[in-house]
Amino acid sequence: MSGHYLKTTTDPSGGRTFTENWYFTPCGDGCADMTSPTSGVSGRATLVDGQWTLDSTEDIVCKGGVTEGNAANAHYTWDPNTLAGTVQVVQNRGICDHPPQSYALSFRLTKAP
Repeated sequence: MSGHYLKTTTDPSGGRTFTENWYFTPCGDGCADMTSPTSGVSGRATLVDGQWTLDSTEDIVCKGGVTEGNAANAHYTWDPNTLAGTVQVVQNRGICDHPPQSYALSFRLTKAP
């Protein structure tokens, strides 16, 4: 993967969508470093068994706008052809008035214009 992509995630509970900019820089065969200046997420994506995977530690923003730093671990997987994928999120501790939890969200990458 190389270049600027838009990552759109859909919240299944409320149908809201969230879009952020992801930038990929190749780091070898089946390897790309990703950064997202907006969210601060970064990590190394690798092509494993025909799927891209990326692990990151992420902040969670609560409804009142309070940001909980390093509150979740995220494991992303996506298809290299369709660019559709799933992120498995595990919240490390109780945040935003919720106990620790895990959940999955669907997302899609599209090449930015």
